[in-house]
Amino acid sequence: MTQKIDIVEQLGERSLVLPELIARGLAANDRAKYYMALLLACRDHADASPGAEAADLRTDRIAVGEDDPTLDALAARSRRDADGNVVVPAVAEVHARLLASIDEMLAPVGVGDGPSPRAGEAFETRLEALRSSSAPDGDHLPPSYFDRVSRAERAGGDSLHLLVMDLHKALNRMQAELYAESIDGASTYGLRDEDRALVQAFMRGVNATSALKLAHPGLGTTATRSGNRLVIQNDIGTTDAHVLVAHVDGLELSITYTDIHVPRGQFFQELFTPLGAVWTVRASGGAGGYETRGGRLVAGSREELERNLAFLGSRLVFLIDWNRARKRLSRFVGKGDAVGILRWAAEHDIGHRAFLEAGGERLISRALERIPGVHLPYGARLDEVVGADLARGFLMSVLRITSEGFANGRSLRLIRDEVEAELIELFHQAEQGAITHVTDHAALVGAIAGSLRDALLRAATAADATSVTQAAERAKRWETRADEIVRAARGASRQSAGASAVARLLAEADDVADGLEEATFRLTLLQQRGCGAASLGALQELADLAVRGAQSWVRSVEIARDVQHGGGRDDVQDFLVAVDQLVTIEHDSDAAERRAQTVFLDHAADFRELHLLSRLASTLEQATDSLARCGLMLKDHVLGDLMAEA
Repeated sequence: MTQKIDIVEQLGERSLVLPELIARGLAANDRAKYYMALLLACRDHADASPGAEAADLRTDRIAVGEDDPTLDALAARSRRDADGNVVVPAVAEVHARLLASIDEMLAPVGVGDGPSPRAGEAFETRLEALRSSSAPDGDHLPPSYFDRVSRAERAGGDSLHLLVMDLHKALNRMQAELYAESIDGASTYGLRDEDRALVQAFMRGVNATSALKLAHPGLGTTATRSGNRLVIQNDIGTTDAHVLVAHVDGLELSITYTDIHVPRGQFFQELFTPLGAVWTVRASGGAGGYETRGGRLVAGSREELERNLAFLGSRLVFLIDWNRARKRLSRFVGKGDAVGILRWAAEHDIGHRAFLEAGGERLISRALERIPGVHLPYGARLDEVVGADLARGFLMSVLRITSEGFANGRSLRLIRDEVEAELIELFHQAEQGAITHVTDHAALVGAIAGSLRDALLRAATAADATSVTQAAERAKRWETRADEIVRAARGASRQSAGASAVARLLAEADDVADGLEEATFRLTLLQQRGCGAASLGALQELADLAVRGAQSWVRSVEIARDVQHGGGRDDVQDFLVAVDQLVTIEHDSDAAERRAQTVFLDHAADFRELHLLSRLASTLEQATDSLARCGLMLKDHVLGDLMAEA
């Protein structure tokens, strides 16, 4: 709290900390009285008969917050010297602590527009006079020292005791007069009539969202008048350097915000983007090193000013424990996304304190442990597994579930169940995304197969060579895009058994894309050699089967997606038929390859051409073979899901 008071004073609003200064002054009064009692106990023991016990002030010491136990033996060690002086070991330290306590009592007197501004000057004058006249000279104290410290009769002159008594009365009077009014929870003093509605507007915002902090301390508000300006201070949370002071002068609202966490300061500033606030930022090396941001809003009317104040008050709860929430969310997404999620939550009045109270990252980790077949690889973030968009959406849902859950009194058990259900949906969406990858990839396989078949027709009819070359170039581009889809889906393969199965399926399907692209390239080599129509015709049958296989594969994937979205019996039947067609086409392709090999032996110009023709035919047959395996893998995956749901 000391640093927070220092910061507010450095901001030029010492009057705002008057309540705390008074409280500290009253505590210092108790310590000052203890020190004076200790000095008198030392004198009394020095005058007591030999063997007498010294006064035990240990309980008094502890009660006033003095934590130096060596003071407990000070009275017993005191004695008279030959000159009649009282010898008190290390009395200078006790005297210094007494004066420091009186300084604390004097601090609040006359602050701002308080009860008696000039009283502070009078007390200061008395203290300075007593400071010089009562200072002990070594450990040997003459009788006059105790007189200047403890005299209670004013006729004999001033004393530290009399000064403490007068300061105590002044502090009691200030405390009684200080909080003449409480406005919707704000402690106020020295306000004008026109200030009250503005304080009410600010507190309307604070109270609208304050429940989101749950049991966390903070949001205490003090308001006063300083010259021509209304000054409002909010303690936000418990961090010393976390201070907000608002000044209202006419229709202008000025905000001064200090924070040791630069990202939180930036976050706070960005909350005001819709209002068009103008900000300045400066760093401070003092008070532990903090950053100060100054914002300025000029309203067009009194009503707009009150809206600005209400908005300001309503945003403060989203700063409490903000840095801790950001760190917890950063376990699952990048730092920038974590801040973005907290900004979204603030914009929708969803608190993050409930997320922390529910366990933070442990809430999500426990949910992961309870879902069979789902896990995060060691060291992997959630967004690296399911993608940034899905991860952000899930964490937003978690903040909403926890915030609404605490607000509505739901049990922590129910909140955990809701988070687990949301996590299951997340991985379901991720798996559906993986199926979408398969659909996109299947379309590219179909395109490459169709392009190869058309290129064969042109080559067999002696069309110009450029069309076959262009087909090979297109096939290469499509195969590259297919590889990109596989890489994108591979990242999602780690989040669940289902997604891993889809990734394996895509890897098999990508062999088809690679093989068909390679076959198209080999066709350009055959055309360059002037391959005969009979051999190219034999290849045409295999290319037709590859196209039919690719078409059946696309249909299988599309129907599978419908089945997983709740399709009926007819969809399941259509899916099984499409997969069966893939297997039939694979068998037909085996027979077509054997027939083609016979034709190649009869018509190939030389062994080089025979080799090219055989490799091309084998690649086409392998493509239909891989498509059949893809179909069977997809069938196992889809039927497995259906069995799990049954």
